[in-house]
Amino acid sequence: MRVTYPSVGRYRLTPSSIHSPLSPGAAVYYSGLSIPRDFGYMKYTPWDARRAGRLGLSRSWRTIVLTALSIPFVCQTALAQHEHSSSEFEVFVAAEAVGSHPSHPRDDDDPWLDADVIFGLTHDRFRVFGEYFITPEEHDLERFQVGYEFVPDTMLWLGRFHQPSSAWNTEHHHGRYLQTAITRPSIESWEDQEGLIPQHITGALLESRRQVGSDAGVQFSGGVGAAPALAANDYQPITLVGGNPGKHGLSLTGRLAYLPDYAGTSSAGLLWGRDQVFVRNPAALAILRSNHAILGVYGAYTDWTVEAWRFIGAGYYVDVEFDRPTSDESFISGYLQAERQLSYRLTAFGRVEDSARMQESHYVSLFNDHSGDIDVTLRRVAAGLRWDYARRQALSCEFSHVVSIQRRAYELRLQWSAAVP
Repeated sequence: MRVTYPSVGRYRLTPSSIHSPLSPGAAVYYSGLSIPRDFGYMKYTPWDARRAGRLGLSRSWRTIVLTALSIPFVCQTALAQHEHSSSEFEVFVAAEAVGSHPSHPRDDDDPWLDADVIFGLTHDRFRVFGEYFITPEEHDLERFQVGYEFVPDTMLWLGRFHQPSSAWNTEHHHGRYLQTAITRPSIESWEDQEGLIPQHITGALLESRRQVGSDAGVQFSGGVGAAPALAANDYQPITLVGGNPGKHGLSLTGRLAYLPDYAGTSSAGLLWGRDQVFVRNPAALAILRSNHAILGVYGAYTDWTVEAWRFIGAGYYVDVEFDRPTSDESFISGYLQAERQLSYRLTAFGRVEDSARMQESHYVSLFNDHSGDIDVTLRRVAAGLRWDYARRQALSCEFSHVVSIQRRAYELRLQWSAAVP
């Protein structure tokens, strides 16, 4: 029986072969349980956010939701001994050192040590998937999804998930072992790392893919749910293990992708999202002169492998609509990363990031916390090397030149990462 989870990466690997010289940093497909290209295959889409209701959750409702989502997980544990049941558990850990010139304070959201715990459970057509991220400063249940596979390769998930219109996060998630580079593109940053695009949505996610002809395929993901609220200088998505003050508007996101090889790893497609974000912070209200903003995200991406080469690129046009009389804004951001497999289990990589109109945007300026560290990156040129020196362990180095809203700097990063067990 074939079982599909949200995928954790691009390669079909069993736990015993998570590491392969052909796929350093690749995520895992647990022996037929494709743990999500996000424990699944895709991500999300939209309706008129202006007419959306407020989706804030009180403590009592949060308790009810958590209880409802937990019941299937508890039940599946008892059923795991059944011949059609199985479960998976994986931990991705990383430790990092950073130096810069001129020196600047280390970002509080750039941890020196982190652990990303992935767990999955399946019984017949039912799935449960979760991701718990831990650093010395924080711990959060990043994803918790309960799903049902209606037909092969078509899943409906309920819970908190990664929105599908992010080209990078759909593949790499929170575990840094899963990506070749040490840093992620700035436009793909998480909400608590001054990310400009909402990444965590709570609601429903439909994922499906279908074969086209003898070899190719198409892939679709669509999600609808509660968008994050905008606090002082970052988004606050609904959390399943904490308070949820403020209002949460409607999020609609989607992805449509072409797969040249249905069973392969290459894909290219279109990305779309529409998020209604309510502004909670008085300082942000004073700057924007608007109680909420509607973010329209339009993009395209490619993740293409050609023999020993892999190319990952995306471009985003982001339109920001405010209440009148505040003028609307827009900005553009994109990146291209190239990776090359070398001998001795080495992988060389380089990435270029660029943007337009970010420095003029009042909305973007809210995410710069003026602490002296580098938050919102306008441009970056990075190059580095990854060495998968042992099974499920890697050493990486990355050198980059970063231009942010307030400063320029050269950075050198060293990282150890691993998958456990």
